[in-house]
Amino acid sequence: STCSYFVDYFGLHGYLRWSLILIFMMLKAGLLVAVFMHMAWERLAMMYAIILPPILVLVFVTMMVFEADYTLLTRIAFFGPGP
Repeated sequence: STCSYFVDYFGLHGYLRWSLILIFMMLKAGLLVAVFMHMAWERLAMMYAIILPPILVLVFVTMMVFEADYTLLTRIAFFGPGP
């Protein structure tokens, strides 16, 4: 949380600001999972069973974002910007 506040304090804007906030959010979530869910001391198979599905969901969402941008740009190129 402190690092996210520093991003606002230093006056960063745009994609850099949101990228840093998301990176700090994911690092904080990883630390919470490692310590409070005792994942740092679990077996590797248990860690993969709990951590791998959300990572795969994030990968698939990222793929869908790129696909949506491609579809939008293709529609604009062929059908025009709209009314």
